[in-house]
Amino acid sequence: MKWNLNWILLSIGVAMIGILIFQIFWISNTYDIHALNFRKEANDALRAVLDEEVEEVAYQNFKSGFLKSTDHSLSLSSDQTVNNKKNILEISDSTGQQNAELDPAEIQRIFNQILLTLVSTRPDIRVLEKKYRTRLAERGIEIPFILALKREGKVVEMTGNDPGVFKNAQAIQRIPGRIKPEEQMVAFFPEKTTFVLKGMWMTLLASFLLVCLIAGSFVLMLRTLYKQKKLSEIKNDFINNMTHELKTPIATVSAAMEALVNFQALNDPERGFKYIDLSRKELSRLSGMVENVLAVSKFGEQRLLLNMEEFDLVKLIHEIAQRFIMKDPDKITVEFDLPLEQIIHADRLHIHNVISNLIDNAVKYTTGHSVIRIGCEEKNNYIVVTVKDNGIGIAKDQYKRIFEKFYRVPTGDLHAVKGFGLGLSYVKQVIEAHKGTVGVYSQPGSGSTFSIAIPVLP
Repeated sequence: MKWNLNWILLSIGVAMIGILIFQIFWISNTYDIHALNFRKEANDALRAVLDEEVEEVAYQNFKSGFLKSTDHSLSLSSDQTVNNKKNILEISDSTGQQNAELDPAEIQRIFNQILLTLVSTRPDIRVLEKKYRTRLAERGIEIPFILALKREGKVVEMTGNDPGVFKNAQAIQRIPGRIKPEEQMVAFFPEKTTFVLKGMWMTLLASFLLVCLIAGSFVLMLRTLYKQKKLSEIKNDFINNMTHELKTPIATVSAAMEALVNFQALNDPERGFKYIDLSRKELSRLSGMVENVLAVSKFGEQRLLLNMEEFDLVKLIHEIAQRFIMKDPDKITVEFDLPLEQIIHADRLHIHNVISNLIDNAVKYTTGHSVIRIGCEEKNNYIVVTVKDNGIGIAKDQYKRIFEKFYRVPTGDLHAVKGFGLGLSYVKQVIEAHKGTVGVYSQPGSGSTFSIAIPVLP
């Protein structure tokens, strides 16, 4: 089982690492694609703004040069005869459509003036910023950015405060009309990563849920495997204990029967009675062990049914304690810290078994003379019963497990203390059926204190 479990753990670990690597690779590729699309949109918008700005400058220069050349005085009809040495140009302005004649030399002059203006004019970066923001909004990009005009790799003008950030600019466009390509308009988006991640939130969420689902499945499988492993160990311990416990009374009864037959004990009534009484006690103990196993098995299959009644708990405790004292008065001393009377509403038979189990454990797990202190008090609407012993004690890490079915605290000698590990499991089930609680405090070598708390009223 251990070898198989190790291989399963290794397989799960490799599978989880593989899934995480695949998810990281997938998310990384998805991020790169979204970042590339963002750069494309940012560059397209910046190029459109710069083209629009250049077109507007060119148009304004051409219109002003054209109107100046014609002195606003030419008004020709569309069907006039045109001299082959002249060209007819049309222009629309706010006053309507005008037709005018210009010499080729005049056209060349206006064209040269436009080129000179484009080359020498520095774009208004504040105006570009407003237009760029509008263009980006049309494309669904509404995050802060800063612009800069760079010439030969140096920032000439910018809208931000740190020129160093433009080394990582996401949008870079050459200004149209410039002869030298070193003059560029660049844009930097400080929240680009956040924007891109928001754009792929569904991918991130799906990936996260998938990893959580797979990890949860692996954890559940591991817990199941460990639980099965623990149950297998408990089962083996239970079988070993049960075999030993059942063989002891059988061997005792067999020896008694053999003595009756072979040693003529039947001719000696007193001696024969001792053997028969011994056999009766061993068979009774054997029957009790079988009943305990069947009872606990039944509790695991269905809810415990309680026969609620009122009775004096103090009287019941005294009766149970006296029975143990009578069995071995030289080994057991019971001290009481009880009120004169404590009426309780509970199932008398099950409460009897609970207290009997606690006292029995106190006796079994004490080496030498057993000193048992039993207390009872009403506290915060609960009736609290404590059973304290001077036994071998229990380590703190065993507190939770001692109430598990068939579990027994390791003592180094499996059969040193008789039992199947069912007593405390039964105690816990009965008290919880009464809507109460069970507690334990112990230290190795210093004894143990078990407490049960039952509501005053059901």
